[in-house]
This record gives sequence, C-alpha cells and structure tokens, in this order.
Amino acid sequence: MFKSNDSIKFMMAKIFLNLAEFSYEKINDATISKICGADIIIINYIEEGSGKVIINDEEFEINPSSYFVISQFSKYQIIPNDSIKYYSIYYTVDKSTAYKKFMYLLDKKYVGSDASLSYFFSTVLKELKNKQFGYNEIIVSMFKTIIVTILRSEKIQGERLSHWDLDNFQFQIDKIMQNEFQTITLDELAKRLYIGQRELQRYLLENYKMTFMQLKSEFRMSYASNLLLYFNKSIAEISDLVGYSSIEHFSNAFKKHYGISPLKYKKAYINKKRG
Repeated sequence: MFKSNDSIKFMMAKIFLNLAEFSYEKINDATISKICGADIIIINYIEEGSGKVIINDEEFEINPSSYFVISQFSKYQIIPNDSIKYYSIYYTVDKSTAYKKFMYLLDKKYVGSDASLSYFFSTVLKELKNKQFGYNEIIVSMFKTIIVTILRSEKIQGERLSHWDLDNFQFQIDKIMQNEFQTITLDELAKRLYIGQRELQRYLLENYKMTFMQLKSEFRMSYASNLLLYFNKSIAEISDLVGYSSIEHFSNAFKKHYGISPLKYKKAYINKKRG
C-alpha cells in the first residue's frame, strides 16, 4: 500500500483543486461504507481485479480499467470478487473560485472504463515515490489529463476548461493594473482572475514581493512621476488622475514613496537636466 498527502494545488475550470491524498492499495474484503465529505471529489481507478462498487445504493460492476468518481455527500462501498488493486485521488475543492456552469462537471458521479488512465495513475505513483526535480509539475499535468480523459469518456462537450492559469497571471495583473490602477480593488481584481483574495495576495507576495496595496501604489506613483516630469500638469490635476481624494493625500503618498515632495522631485529633475 502507498499513501501520500503531498500538498499539490492547481486550478482547472476556474476551480482550485487541492490534493488531500493519493493512494494505491490492495483490498481483499469489502470496504466499509464511506461517505464523501463536503467539497471533496474522489477519483478511483481499478488497476487489477474485479467486483462491484455501490454508490448511493446503486450497484456498478468494476473491472481492470474501470473508474468511478465520487462527489460530495455520496455514499460508496467497494466489494471485490477476490482482490482489487486500485488508485484513489482525494481532492478538496475551493468552490469560491468556480463558475457554477463549470462546477457541475466535477460535482457529480461518473462510472466508466478507460484503459489509457493506467499510465497517468502509474506516473503519479512513480513521481510521488521518487520526488525528482519538478515532480509536482508532472503530477499536475497527469491530474488534469485524468480529469479531461474521464470527461471525454463521459461525452462531455464544450469550451476549453482553463482560460488561463497561475503561470499567466502576471500578464493579466499587469494589464489590469496599467489600465485601472486608479480604481481597482483587491476584491475586483480577484474576481477578474477567478481566484480568492487570499490566493491573490499570496501570489503577489511570491511574484511581485508586494501586497496588493503596495503594487497599486507602485503603479500610481509611476504614473504620477511621468505626469510630473513630462507633462504640464498641476499637482491637483495629477492627484485626481492617479485616483487620490485630495492633494494632501497624494503629496503624502508621493513623499512616502520617493522620499521627497512632488515639487522637490520635479525641481531635482529639472536641475539635473540643466546640469
């Protein structure tokens, strides 16, 4: 028996999935009846053996290459004919980041068969055992492929599941902040990126080394500096253009960021240019 609860998190269909546990085990006797908890999805795949699985009092035959997906609050029990070797992936789901139209894809029961899944499950097992460089990236790729393969086997049709992922967030964040830094809020930005506020703050700290407010201030002050040095704008006009409620508020923020007042900043630039 192998069991791992490595912390691996990824986004798919605008839903964050967290690996709670991955296991590969052999059973010879019927398992006790279990109930899938709230915000849990379990994907099971039969590698060897046969028997049946009872899901919410409905019986299904299972054989090598069979899969069955258990969603939250479902009751299930595995009954082997002799012995069964099978994989299980337990995901916790952060539904706060999901569109309702995508959530139904995962929040339901699937039972079927697909021999191609064996490779993906065995690859996850190998990567979790060896933990070589970049193993988490390979595992995420396998997880996504497992989910897509099951949905395709179930004849699910529709658009692409992921419009962008965390690797492309920086481009999206830069684009939004450049155009809307005056008014954008943490909540609005998180909603636009389809993630939670905490997850966004964590991403900003890891990739920008700033909080949301620090990043917003960086864009504001950069724009203010350009207006101050290269355009014939008054302090009052600049304050309004970068989204401050008063000249005093803007001047204090500018001094905190650059160490001197807006007027001294402009004067220093003019003197440097003349010299």
